[in-house]
Amino acid sequence: MRAAFHEGRGVLAFGVVLLIAAASVRCATTATTPLPTLTWEQHTLRIPLTVEAKGTVSFAERPPLLGRLDLSPILEAEGIKPGKPALTAQAMMHYGRLYIVADRFRSIWEVTPQPGTAQASYRPIPVLPETAPARLKDVRLSRYGSSQSSCLRLDRAEGPPVFITSAGEARHDCP
Repeated sequence: MRAAFHEGRGVLAFGVVLLIAAASVRCATTATTPLPTLTWEQHTLRIPLTVEAKGTVSFAERPPLLGRLDLSPILEAEGIKPGKPALTAQAMMHYGRLYIVADRFRSIWEVTPQPGTAQASYRPIPVLPETAPARLKDVRLSRYGSSQSSCLRLDRAEGPPVFITSAGEARHDCP
């Protein structure tokens, strides 16, 4: 009887081990199972923006675009004071980041939203060296390339186009 009891405990212990193993395998497969996907080709959207005296721009006053962006730190870094004459900037959404440029800038500025907040990080992508006497003039942003490899293209009055890759790098060609 004692042997049958120990054998019964062994079977029970083995069953518990199998149950725990099955549960952990289920948890492991649930955690690593990829979510379903669909094809989404993100297109770009170019928006002309009038910079207000405070250095802010409004996307729009009614849907689908709502919001405000404070360009004051970017204008300060560019050495530009908002006001007269009015400054018109261009913004283009490309691969989830907003790119901003204007006449009299030296750089294209990449603005990356921080999800779940009203904040965004920003960084310059230099187009002209800081020592260059001229500034950008007659700028225009557009999308360039195929759907498999598209770039943001900056055309300007003086100089060849500059291409911004999906990784946010400035190049003289679009790979």
